[in-house]
Amino acid sequence: MSMEEFQPRPPFSIDWERQYNVGPSDEHLHAIGQFIASYSMVEWQISGLFAYFLKLPIEEAQRLAVDTNLSMAGKLRYVQGKVGDEGAVDAQTSSDLLATLKAFDNLSKLRHKIVHWQWGLNEGATATMTDLIRPRTENSANASISIEDLRQQCHYLMRIFQAIVLNGNVLKGLMTRAQILAVRTDTSPEKLFRP
Repeated sequence: MSMEEFQPRPPFSIDWERQYNVGPSDEHLHAIGQFIASYSMVEWQISGLFAYFLKLPIEEAQRLAVDTNLSMAGKLRYVQGKVGDEGAVDAQTSSDLLATLKAFDNLSKLRHKIVHWQWGLNEGATATMTDLIRPRTENSANASISIEDLRQQCHYLMRIFQAIVLNGNVLKGLMTRAQILAVRTDTSPEKLFRP
């Protein structure tokens, strides 16, 4: 083997040749993967809060959700209700967490499009999606997403993830807001505890 085989790959390189020029671009595929992975990380945090409010281990809470056919939307509604009702949560943490959960909920339509719609190939930085399963009207059955938009949504999901983790730590009594802010002196509370 030559040393050329061990050279680092350039960033965002694709390891395969496209046999057919169909579907979204490789850049779109990368951004789609990042979006789905980020979305799943946030879902896992919400599942953790769901288990916390049920006072069950995560495994048992997950089993309960599967046995009762409870969707992620159901878990989200339950957590939102408990955060709104929870007397032990200070008003600032409750407000920040509810705003963060709402921001995540607002991304569910985009997630549905990314996961369930059919993707087509466009030249350039946009890809077209079509709802072939249940198109409601001609206008709502097609959408176009740019790579830049997808990447911005990935960054937004990471801010949501951070806010849920930090607010969750405060909610569970693992850390106080003051302790978190003492460590993260490089940014404002609005950027830590809200997306």
